[in-house]
Amino acid sequence: MLNRIKTLFSGGFFHILGSTFLNKIIAFVSNIAIVRILSKPDYGIFTGAFNVFFIVFLFSGLGITSGILYFCSKDIQREEKKTFYAWALKFGLLTEALLSLAILLYGLLGNVGIEETRKYILSLAVLPFINFLFDYFTVILRAEKDNKKYSLLLNIHSVMYAGFAIVGALAAGIWGTIAGRYLAYIGAAVIGYIFCKKYTDVSWTQRLNREQVKDLTKYSVKAGITSALNVILYRLDVMVITLVVADASILASYKTGTQLPENMNFIPQCLMVYYVPLFVQHLGDVGWIKRKTKEIYLFAGGISVVLGAFVYILAPQLVQLLWGENYLDAVPCMRILTISFVILSTFRITSTNILLSLKRAGYTMVVSLITGVANIGLDVWLTLEHGSIGAAWATLIVTVLAAVMSFPYVLYIVYSGKKKYE
Repeated sequence: MLNRIKTLFSGGFFHILGSTFLNKIIAFVSNIAIVRILSKPDYGIFTGAFNVFFIVFLFSGLGITSGILYFCSKDIQREEKKTFYAWALKFGLLTEALLSLAILLYGLLGNVGIEETRKYILSLAVLPFINFLFDYFTVILRAEKDNKKYSLLLNIHSVMYAGFAIVGALAAGIWGTIAGRYLAYIGAAVIGYIFCKKYTDVSWTQRLNREQVKDLTKYSVKAGITSALNVILYRLDVMVITLVVADASILASYKTGTQLPENMNFIPQCLMVYYVPLFVQHLGDVGWIKRKTKEIYLFAGGISVVLGAFVYILAPQLVQLLWGENYLDAVPCMRILTISFVILSTFRITSTNILLSLKRAGYTMVVSLITGVANIGLDVWLTLEHGSIGAAWATLIVTVLAAVMSFPYVLYIVYSGKKKYE
């Protein structure tokens, strides 16, 4: 056990765990501060506008960062890695231009539900470029297994993200909060570039061959769609409530109810940030894959159940303490979403990442497409019938469906007796 802890520490796992935990705490405290600074209707308007950006950005780069994480985590030559990085940057920036256009068109012509969000949606059109660059540099650090710098970059970003947002909210309300988001991502992207200079000498003349492009884009698109549809649960709920209910105060309460369940997902996310590159490296080691798969599920499940029980039981007290009596109507949704968190954390996030590591992106995409369609249908139906609590039930049902489709397949692939996983 002591040797295992030493290995995890030397490999940077505890740096990832600590930085991600700190990142979540800072972001969570920042959210509490913004909720306290903005009025309830203003917070609902801010949530509705930013949710549009988050949904669009889920398709950032069409999954190209997942692709370079997979291909560059392998033991390949430095020059080949540089070529992957250069191609991914060009491809990613091109797709961000399309995403920015989508935000502009939606802000100008779309049905935004709460009309006050329209001008703020338009102001977010440039953010995909800056956010992509930050994600791009963090993925390079992950692929290079430079977990200490990766952790440091997350910490720097989270401090700037919280600090600029809070100062902006105090100074200029919603507009100031948006300006703070821009400043944080710009600063973090610049620092990320400095951290990654020794790993990549990006040249616009570098080229991948046709087979490499085909493999990279095929994997990236599948992984990107999977990732987007896995994360879209809370975002789609907010969108449907914005369009169907069209009440900023109800939207603010629902968003508050998602905060604890959504932020607690850092547990499996930390595990997979650390283990995905290692899984790729050990594809030929069946024994190692089996051992680590079991460890990941047991660890993620144990911690998730304990945290979930704590939040479920103390939900009223936590809401009143953190956000105030004005948000106590968020408690029922928070409890439903906490149950969803336990299932999501234990089975869906871990299963999806393990399958992607074992190059089963096609299956994860199918699962995500099926659950994505179910999510849209259930969200609209249950929100129309029951309001915001219906949206919470939709999330729970879809999470259970995804877990049932993913977890048994992981067990089949890992324990089927195959000699290798590629």
